[in-house]
Amino acid sequence: MNSFFANDIKKLNALYNRVQFSFIFLYGRYGTGKTSLIREFCRDKATLFFSAQETVPEGHLDAFYHQAARYLNSKKMPETFEDWEQAFSYISDCSFSRRLVVVLDEFQNLDRNCPGFMDAFTQAVHHDFQAGRVFLIVSSSSVDYAGELMAEPIPEPFDAITARAFLDVLPFSACQSFLSNYAPKDQLLLYGITGGFPSCTPRIQPKLSARQNILRLFFNADSPVFTAPLDTLHRELREISTYNFLLEIIASGCTKLTDIAARASVGTNKCAKYLSVLVSLGLIRKEFPAAGESVKKVRYQFTDHMTRFWYRFVSPNLSEILFGHGQQVYEQQVLPSLDEYLLPVFETVCSEYLERLAGTGQTPFVYKHTGAWWTGGTKREPFVRIPLVAMDDRQVVLGICHSAAKPADAELLDRLLMPIGTFGKLKRYCCIFSTSGFTDELRAAARKAGNVWLIDLDDICG
Repeated sequence: MNSFFANDIKKLNALYNRVQFSFIFLYGRYGTGKTSLIREFCRDKATLFFSAQETVPEGHLDAFYHQAARYLNSKKMPETFEDWEQAFSYISDCSFSRRLVVVLDEFQNLDRNCPGFMDAFTQAVHHDFQAGRVFLIVSSSSVDYAGELMAEPIPEPFDAITARAFLDVLPFSACQSFLSNYAPKDQLLLYGITGGFPSCTPRIQPKLSARQNILRLFFNADSPVFTAPLDTLHRELREISTYNFLLEIIASGCTKLTDIAARASVGTNKCAKYLSVLVSLGLIRKEFPAAGESVKKVRYQFTDHMTRFWYRFVSPNLSEILFGHGQQVYEQQVLPSLDEYLLPVFETVCSEYLERLAGTGQTPFVYKHTGAWWTGGTKREPFVRIPLVAMDDRQVVLGICHSAAKPADAELLDRLLMPIGTFGKLKRYCCIFSTSGFTDELRAAARKAGNVWLIDLDDICG
């Protein structure tokens, strides 16, 4: 697990080695590795770790007292903490003689459920902790809550944060150490199905085939990650049935607001409100075309491929899987659709690859971000989508991805070379990615056209 977070731990240690008080804020969805990062960092350091569960206010303070008694082992420990002011004052006193890491995990539960907690915490950050040698880490798995805290103007005491970090799913390159035993296409498949989650990717067992791992993780009711996406909704929302239904609709490939609302049989405005909640939870995101007029062309996409896989294949078949028919579900419903499922995964991996190339100076011009571009989709104008676009004022890279069993052919290059008004005045470079190689016709056409890159999955995995 340490390999995932080596750079983060190095930065935290640099702050830890300073004398003064430090306040670190870590946030991200469940499964993105916050607790693992904290555990790695705190190894061999004096630490008070407290994870706030959903309970009554008195329960929080009592649980915090017992954690303090267990971790600090001080002879001056009072018989109880009467309130949070006393608790934080005591913690500060314990830090006078040594650097003390104090971790308040799932902080939103303290803020939301404990009257008076935030006043005491604000006092501690601005005064008590400043007097001692506290290294404070606050973490939250509620993306919605963290987003409110980080919105300007940032409220007290979070305006005193020394450093903050949003932990997201990991890119393909960061997960390859867990996937290197597999053929390139199986690496892509396992990355997509585990979504780049540090809590899920290490569960892959290298001695098992890709198929066996998928069955064990997501088509087996005893798996610890079997209901992970569903658990996220249960933690954040009271009524999840509508949100579950909307996520299944999006997972099926329906991504426009009007189409989602029609499938769900709800009004467009009401549907938009539901989708905004899912965006705030970090489960889906709004995607806009990378260039040109985009306000009316928004589409909703999953923020990770594991959740998309779960709502596409697992959620609609929960009853069958729970009844022990997971293997049949996989064979009959998943296998025939794997190439279709893999295409967006491949597009994500290729986008990351293009950005890495630019970051190491291996592209004809510098760019920082790649995005998709699309237009049309009406009776008057056919739908056209280019999944990879990177540009500046004078040049553009247009890329397309191919994940079918047959090699990519010259028709893909024709699509990238066709006249497109949005990019008409820009010098054009074309990039074709393929999981199954390229036809001789395409290779010849690429040589003739110039400024065309052909990149296969072996290049990326290498």
